[in-house]
This record gives sequence, C-alpha cells and structure tokens, in this order.
Amino acid sequence: MEVKDVANYLLNHCYIMGEVEETRDRYYYAINHQEELKKLFRQLGYTLAFHPAPLKIMMLVNEYEGTQAKLKKYESIVLLLFRSLYLQKRERLGTDANRVIVTVEELQAEYQKMNLPRKLDRLTLESIMRTLKNYNLARQLDRLNDSTARIEIYPSVILALPDNVLRASQEETEKELAKYKTSEEEDDDE
Repeated sequence: MEVKDVANYLLNHCYIMGEVEETRDRYYYAINHQEELKKLFRQLGYTLAFHPAPLKIMMLVNEYEGTQAKLKKYESIVLLLFRSLYLQKRERLGTDANRVIVTVEELQAEYQKMNLPRKLDRLTLESIMRTLKNYNLARQLDRLNDSTARIEIYPSVILALPDNVLRASQEETEKELAKYKTSEEEDDDE
C-alpha cells in the first residue's frame, strides 16, 4: 500500500474506518502516514480529519462548498433516517458496540412516519444503498428482498450529518415554513 492509494481511496469514498474490515488496513496505514496525507490534501484544498476511538474514522473534508457530494432527495432522506436509527441503536447497545445493524422493516417504519408521497420500494432502496456504500456510510448485509434483510450503518453517518449542520437546516426550514404560514394567514384574512 502507498500514500497515493489511500489518498485516491479517500477522494473517492470520503471515509476510512478502523472498525470496518474492508477499510481497516487503509485506516491504519493512513494513521501511520497522517502528515504526508495532510500535506498532500492541504495543497488540493482538503482537510484530513481524524476521529479516534470510539469512532475510529479518518475523513476528507473539502474546504470548497460547491464540490461536496450531491445526494438525491431520497438518498438524503434515507441518510437522515440512518443517522437517527444509528443514534437510537447505539444508545441501546452501549458504547462498546462497534456495529449497528437495522432491518429493512425498521427503516421502512421510520420512513413511513414521514408521510412522504413516494414509497421506499426495493429498487429505490437498492439504488440508495449503492450510493451510501460508495461513500462508506452504510452497506447491505443481505439481499433487500424482504423486511428482515439487514443493513449495517457505519459510524460515518454521524460525521456526514453533524449536529450543527442539522440545526442550521432545521432553523432554515422553520423560517421558510413560517413564511408560508404567514402568507396563508394573510390569504385567509382577505
């Protein structure tokens, strides 16, 4: 393994995790070559962030706003649901648990609470899972043919949607909703 291999992997997948078998070797190589990687990425406008135990994640952060991954609407929704499920399960499992696994049924239950017009069918979920796996956010453990199929959610979902970003999005959404509510009330008054 070489620095360029790990650098290319980070550019393509954003996260390397020490607790995931597929990325473990890259993670420890990156730990041992942090300074080289930081220097390389600094020149390109990226920051290499390291989150030690319990997460054991190395992530690449782009300092330029327009070049982050653009997720489709339902990919973003499922990512948000995965984050919520991850936090719920992690709390129940305790801090020693390295793996968080949910079933399609659990995901569907959370999705249905949102009352969205579109159903989360198998083909849509498979497509979403390909994208999230590519960014090292989650992976399917079983074929998604039935409700008992399992999905592993990686701890990187916490970093993909940090609390400060969610708070800012929530505040922005509440402001927009308030505008609509105000305009509806004005229409009712007329």
